[in-house]
Amino acid sequence: MSELFEIKAQLEDRNQKLLEESTYAKGLASAAGVELKALSEEVTKLMNQNEKLATELASLRSPTPRRVSSGPRGARRESMSRRHEPASRRDTNNASHEREKALENMLMEKEQKEAELQRKVEESKQKEAFLESELANMWVLVAKLKKSQGYEHEDSEAKHNVS
Repeated sequence: MSELFEIKAQLEDRNQKLLEESTYAKGLASAAGVELKALSEEVTKLMNQNEKLATELASLRSPTPRRVSSGPRGARRESMSRRHEPASRRDTNNASHEREKALENMLMEKEQKEAELQRKVEESKQKEAFLESELANMWVLVAKLKKSQGYEHEDSEAKHNVS
C-alpha cells in the first residue's frame, strides 16, 4: 500500500513539474508573440518611412529642365551664364546636392535597419515556432501522464479488489 502512495506521490510531483513547464512555455510563447507584433509594427513603420524617403530622393534626382545648347555658341553662353549666376542660386544648388547626399545616407541607414528588423522578425518567428512545438510536446507528455495515471489507477484498484 505504501508503494502505491509513493508511486502516486511521484506521479503528482511529475505532473506538477510538467504543469510548471507548460505554464513557463505558455509565457514564453506569449512574450514571443508580443515581441513579434511589436517588431512587425516597427518594420511597417520603417517601410513607410523608407518609401517616403525614396520618393523624396527620386524627386531630387529627377532632371531639372536645363537650357538646350545650340552648338559651341550655346555652350559658351551657358558657361558664361553659370559664371554670372547669382551666388544664392549656386548655394541653393550646393545645398540641394548636400541634402540629396544626406537623404541617400538616411535611406541607406533605413534599409540597414529594415534588414536588421526583418532578421529579428524571422528570428522571433523561429522562436515562436520552437516554443509552440515545445508546448505541443509538453501537452503530449501531460496527456501520456494522465493516461498512464488512469491505467495505473485502474490496475491498482483491480489488484486491491483481488487481494
